[in-house]
Amino acid sequence: MDVVQTDLSIKAMRKKILILSWPAIIRLFLQSLVGTVDVIMVGKLTGPAIGAVGVSNRIVFIIIGAFTALSVGSTALVAHYIGAKDIKKGNEILWQSILISLIMGIGITVVGFLFSESLLKGMLSLMDDKEGYDFIIREGVVYIKIVLTSMIFGFPMMIINAVFQGVGDMKTPLYLMIITNIVNVIFNYLLIFGHWIFPEMGVAGAALGTAISRMVGCLIGVGILIIGKSNLKLTFKYLSFKLDTVIIKAIFKIGIPSSVEQFARQGSQIIITIFVAGLGAHALDANEIVMNINNLAIMPGFGFGVAALTLVGQSLGAGDSDLANRYAKQTALIGIVLMLPITISMFIFAEPLVMLFDTSKTVVPLAVTVVRIIIITQPILTLILILAGALRGAGDTMWVMISTIIGNWGARVVLGILFGYYLGIGLTGFYLAIGIDIIVRALLMLYRFKSGKWKNIKVLSKKDKLKEVIN
Repeated sequence: MDVVQTDLSIKAMRKKILILSWPAIIRLFLQSLVGTVDVIMVGKLTGPAIGAVGVSNRIVFIIIGAFTALSVGSTALVAHYIGAKDIKKGNEILWQSILISLIMGIGITVVGFLFSESLLKGMLSLMDDKEGYDFIIREGVVYIKIVLTSMIFGFPMMIINAVFQGVGDMKTPLYLMIITNIVNVIFNYLLIFGHWIFPEMGVAGAALGTAISRMVGCLIGVGILIIGKSNLKLTFKYLSFKLDTVIIKAIFKIGIPSSVEQFARQGSQIIITIFVAGLGAHALDANEIVMNINNLAIMPGFGFGVAALTLVGQSLGAGDSDLANRYAKQTALIGIVLMLPITISMFIFAEPLVMLFDTSKTVVPLAVTVVRIIIITQPILTLILILAGALRGAGDTMWVMISTIIGNWGARVVLGILFGYYLGIGLTGFYLAIGIDIIVRALLMLYRFKSGKWKNIKVLSKKDKLKEVIN
């Protein structure tokens, strides 16, 4: 797919943006839905099962956050090399990325088996509910071990999706995610509740269903790359089991700031979860419900962010900074406009959405209030995600990292603990702080984008493209 053209009307640009965005939006929605389905299904179980899955996933997310460095670096580099018409180098980057992903998957599995219980106990250090505490520890340890082991397949799948995005192929990752979701729902149903020949495994069944779906998605994705139905075919003549330090340094130079960004974001959420747990099991369940609804709501923003990353990266790879700038602005405009009706609808129907997860009279009113607070910030958050995607496509991941650290820790954590815990506002106070965090990050992203400094970051050079990246 030839994404980059220098002579484009506004109409043509918007068409390209939508062509790239809508498959990414649906794919990311379905990707988020995998976790949401887990939460909805385990919500039918006895005990604080929602809290167990939610707390466990906070730990899972921060552990796998390091892998963002690889996926973001691979996407940006592949996009640049496709823009520069260098298919051979793109293939070499692909093989090295898959190799590293397998090594990291094994490492993450070891971490899960050694430290899952200790990490969970740390997360619940302020929780006074002894029964809820014991339940979450018991179920959460098994959940974490299974989910982290599944990343042996999950990490390569992330790389495969990233590479497809880098070449402008958004439909194949969508199809992979549809298959993954179908497999996840089927095996969740069979393993959580014990149907047909399968045992009733509860929370562990949700984790195993997710693991099976990742394995299936990974194997199919590798098969598609080998067949070569996209602009980048997995060619075995470029296969090497020797780590290429030049390529690895290039990938991580771009990606490590995004990894730190993920750590900052997930780390801040862990701190918030620790203090929310101190408010009791009901607050913990409400928090998990709100986060799942919010994650689904913001998927259009993430989708347009992916489009911005690809279009800006390929435009700069082709040497056209003006086109990159125009793509970023048009993507932001479309994203915000389309996000407004979603925001209004979810604000109005907050209660029915919450009741999909839980019908408890103690949880629903609290969750509804908090959902409405966070939903009204979605258009602003959409702008953040799109500008962040544009900056990442340019290789300007450092600014995105700095903005996230300032917003998440300077506003979300500090003000959240102050409002929610010490001033006694409760869960509502934590989400007021999240709203302030979003405003702060939006201002920082706008400042950087308007400065135009991202246009001058060197990712490729005519003499030696990869060496230019790491020097």
